[in-house]
Amino acid sequence: MQKKYIFNHSIKELHKDVLAKVTGKTPINGKEKILAYLKRFPECAFTSAPVKDAFTGKIVYDANNARTDGVFQWSESEIYHFEKYNLKLNNDFIEYVLNRLA
Repeated sequence: MQKKYIFNHSIKELHKDVLAKVTGKTPINGKEKILAYLKRFPECAFTSAPVKDAFTGKIVYDANNARTDGVFQWSESEIYHFEKYNLKLNNDFIEYVLNRLA
């Protein structure tokens, strides 16, 4: 089974211009539950690339490793930008997580 991704763009496109269009100050329903879900799975793929804040350029984590729940896959960068900037995740992922946690 091919893994699904939680973000509509490639992680390589996670830069200031794209991020400005897919983040916001509006609270996300279920954000704390989704964030806890994203963080609870162990890293499954490792990289030496750091996680950089797309707006400030500051390195916030030493490695942008991947995680998966067996169906969806995501990176530390997506977790960071979701938590800090409300990165818009795929609707099917949000529904999937909230239904699993219900």
